[in-house]
Amino acid sequence: MKLLLDTNIVVDIISRRAGYEDSLNVLRYCEVKKAEGFVSTATVLDVMYILRKHVSPEDVKEAVQTIIAIVDVVDVKKSDIVGAFNSEMTDYEDVVQALCAKRNRANYIVTRNFSDFSKSSVPAILPGDVLKLLKQD
Repeated sequence: MKLLLDTNIVVDIISRRAGYEDSLNVLRYCEVKKAEGFVSTATVLDVMYILRKHVSPEDVKEAVQTIIAIVDVVDVKKSDIVGAFNSEMTDYEDVVQALCAKRNRANYIVTRNFSDFSKSSVPAILPGDVLKLLKQD
C-alpha cells in the first residue's frame, strides 16, 4: 500500500498533538516496510515553517530527518502547481498534495482533514482507518 502522508500527519507526530498515536503507528508500518510512505517536498517545507514557533529548531530538524529516513520525499512539480489552479478543490495546498499523490500513484492520502480531499482522485483516509487496513494484511 502506497501512502502520501499529509502535512498535518507529520505535524501531529512531531508536536505530539492530541491523537498523534495513530499517525505515529502509520509511520511505524512504513518503517517496517508494511506500507510505502512518502511526503511531498512541500510538506517538509511547511512542517519546518509551522513548527519553528512551537518546537526548537534543532528538535524539528532532527524529527524531520528521522521521518524522511523512513519515508520517501517526492518533488512537487510545475504540473502540480499549475494543475492546482484548475481544480474543484478549494484549498490550494491540499490540491497540490492530491496531484502529487496521484502522480506518484498513492493508494491513499493519509490525513486528519478527510473532508478537504473529498474531490481528490486519490482517496483520503484517516490514520486509524489506515491502521485497520494494514492490520488486515
